[in-house]
Amino acid sequence: MKFMLTFRIKPDPKGRDEAIARFKKTGGQAPSGVKLLSRWTAADFSGGYVLLEGDDATAITHFALMWSDLLELRLVPVVEDAQLLDALGRAAK
Repeated sequence: MKFMLTFRIKPDPKGRDEAIARFKKTGGQAPSGVKLLSRWTAADFSGGYVLLEGDDATAITHFALMWSDLLELRLVPVVEDAQLLDALGRAAK
């Protein structure tokens, strides 16, 4: 299953600096059981998007918790267009 994690960097300069230091140290890598498919950060450094894949809800939650002290997060399951079309076809029956 795929998840889109959106993040907003808190405006506190100390927190922002800690987020930068943590990212440099860890590379922002996902824990075991979670595949980080892609990540985009806004050019103004206000936040960004992380596309994750995994079936272990605990591991996905762990990834979010690794950053929740410094970032405002939203984590939602997402589907690709082919999956959406399949679901829409099933709903029409």
